[in-house]
Amino acid sequence: MNQSKLMSLEEAVSSNIKDGDLIGIGGLSFWRKPMSIIREIIRQNIQDLTVCTFVGGIEVDMLVAAGCVSEVKASFVGMEVFGMAPNYRKAIESGKIKISEETEATIAMGLKCAYLKIPFMPLRGIIDTDIPKVRNDIKEFEDPLGTDTSLMALPKIELDVAISHVPYADEYGNCNIPGAVWMDDDMTKTAKKSIISCEKLVETEDIIHLPGKAQLPMQTTNAVVKIPFGAHPTSCYPNYTFDALHMQSYLNFEFNNYKQKFIDLETHAQYLDYAGGAKTILNILL
Repeated sequence: MNQSKLMSLEEAVSSNIKDGDLIGIGGLSFWRKPMSIIREIIRQNIQDLTVCTFVGGIEVDMLVAAGCVSEVKASFVGMEVFGMAPNYRKAIESGKIKISEETEATIAMGLKCAYLKIPFMPLRGIIDTDIPKVRNDIKEFEDPLGTDTSLMALPKIELDVAISHVPYADEYGNCNIPGAVWMDDDMTKTAKKSIISCEKLVETEDIIHLPGKAQLPMQTTNAVVKIPFGAHPTSCYPNYTFDALHMQSYLNFEFNNYKQKFIDLETHAQYLDYAGGAKTILNILL
């Protein structure tokens, strides 16, 4: 018999993420980031995290500003059209955190290593780039089968925890993503644990028959949390777009002031109220 994996946000984070973990963050830039989980990690003051994400944005900047992060693995971290990620940039310039320069391919290959349970994957595309100059954990080698082809060996990325926000999930941890998937499915399927926050809880039959570009099975999920608008201020297709006004407001805040107003709260409902309430929700609905 299937067992429900529904949890409160506090329980999902406290029982699955610990200091020093390598966490994978789903979504991309300011699209479908698991922001409610990010805020809870900050509230619980989990530290020394290594963060891996395809393209990071406000979520990485927040975690770094809160002192939760010691290293970041990403192909880009920034606020896109809104500018730089100020706290992330400051932390790198001061040497407070380490960075592992990645490409989308190196992340995808690293996760595939974990999935296939092999120590490395070969990649040709980053040879003759500057990446080998700033990475001491990759190594160039010649094809052992004798084709005179140079390849780069990439190490596996073995996530302790993957966190994602999805539009639909059932109580057992089956999930449906109708829009762009990016690396959410690979992160969730290869991580030792995964936490899913969702907009709507639906029946398993709905997960099976809803149109979608990815369906994450319950075998990969450890916790499910229902949090409508849990990706705010990023987007969650097909429900709502990103909140450009909040993004701009974030950049104008000193982080401790932002944290006090929008993170150090007792409920998600309070957060939505302080973020603009019904007016904001109506502005971002698709």
